[in-house]
Amino acid sequence: AASVDPAIVGTSPAITRLMDLLSTVAASDAPVLVTGETGTGKELIARRLHALSARSAKPFIAVNCAAFPETLLEAELFGHERGAFTGAAKKREGRFRAAHGGTLMLDEVAEIPLPAQAKLLRVLQEGTFEPLGSDVPVRVDVRVVSATHRDLKARIAERSFREDLYYRINGINLHVPPLRDRSADLPLLVNHFLMGFVRAGERVPDVAIDAWRALSVYPFPGNVRELGHAIQHAVVLSRGGTIELQHLPPDIQAVATAAAAPGSAE
Repeated sequence: AASVDPAIVGTSPAITRLMDLLSTVAASDAPVLVTGETGTGKELIARRLHALSARSAKPFIAVNCAAFPETLLEAELFGHERGAFTGAAKKREGRFRAAHGGTLMLDEVAEIPLPAQAKLLRVLQEGTFEPLGSDVPVRVDVRVVSATHRDLKARIAERSFREDLYYRINGINLHVPPLRDRSADLPLLVNHFLMGFVRAGERVPDVAIDAWRALSVYPFPGNVRELGHAIQHAVVLSRGGTIELQHLPPDIQAVATAAAAPGSAE
């Protein structure tokens, strides 16, 4: 069904291993670090982890740590009292409190500035924090799932990420494989997206051989997300008919054309 998470669609060894590990890890409260390239579906994996856990009835809250300037990220995560900083017109709870009893996903965790990293380490160690402008500690019960496409070990080496925090968030590592390492899943994923983008009651379009060939040789640097966009693009342009090579995005057409050209063998 099209409602299934695309990150989890597949029967390749890489995805089967990930799902087996995910099911085991979901039963614990250990912090999890989800790693993988952009577009592999790290948030979908985090949501799945929450759904399979004993916390599934409680909130799943996701925060993109790269989306906030330094001062506002702390306010976003830990909340603030009224007047704690310029523009803080009213008291705010913060995402840690909102996720109490449930799961908090820290997406783009490598982008958290060092002052906020210190506060985050304390929450993970002690389960408490102080909102901005307050000295009254707040106690929370939250499972933290972090995600990044960055090399955190390199960030530690350049002193932009705390080593002690790294070991705290990386209780268990779930690595989401890139699409090129699970090419056997391509037909299932293409079908999944076709079913998702076709209107109710309409026939799922066929994919012509030249279009299939193009999809199978293209490296998909944007991974499953890029594949989803490509199929949506093709469904719109083909107007419900068979998906041909010319209906695919130009990048995919170009790679297919180069691969088919005589003398292009490397």
